[in-house]
Amino acid sequence: MAFLGLLVGALTGVLTGAGIGGGTILMLYLTLALGMPQLQAQGTNLLYFLAASPPSLYFHFKNGLVEKRGALWAACCGALTCLLGSYLAGVTDPGWLRKGFGLILLVIGLKEVLGKKK
Repeated sequence: MAFLGLLVGALTGVLTGAGIGGGTILMLYLTLALGMPQLQAQGTNLLYFLAASPPSLYFHFKNGLVEKRGALWAACCGALTCLLGSYLAGVTDPGWLRKGFGLILLVIGLKEVLGKKK
């Protein structure tokens, strides 16, 4: 089980660094494989993101892949919506959170599979 955890951690780190959304895989692993409650998994995912994002951001800035003005706007909006989302997650039934997360994954998956390729 420790090897699987290490593998999932490495995979989510690589995907997070590439900007693909490794947190989704981490959430699925924590809730489905480890049986962690939804709210605890969300908190763990947020802590993971705080550790994984600074190195990614550093290299994206270094390689000129970040529009600084847009990044500042996104960071400000992200901080505000993070506070709001944290509050809502704390007062919402975990069953609804799980269903909502599943619905979002389904919509994104369908969009990726059925969407037009550029």
